[in-house]
Amino acid sequence: MSTFQAQILTPNGSLFEGEVSGVQMPGAMGSFEVKANHAPIVSALEEGTVLVRKADGDVNYNISGGFVEVAKNKLTLLAESIVEG
Repeated sequence: MSTFQAQILTPNGSLFEGEVSGVQMPGAMGSFEVKANHAPIVSALEEGTVLVRKADGDVNYNISGGFVEVAKNKLTLLAESIVEG
């Protein structure tokens, strides 16, 4: 399974950083998932659930909105506010 680097940032600092196989998130135009070797993208995020697929299990985060950037096999998600669950 191919992986890529993901980082989730909040106004309080870094919440997650590590290798993942996918990240599903609520985009402004609908939910979408980023996998390894995804095309470069910058997107606004809506309120909803972010699903992070890690080797040791999936983790859900609830966000109030934000932005995501994907480039060169690295995802950076900037969340306005976020809660695990």
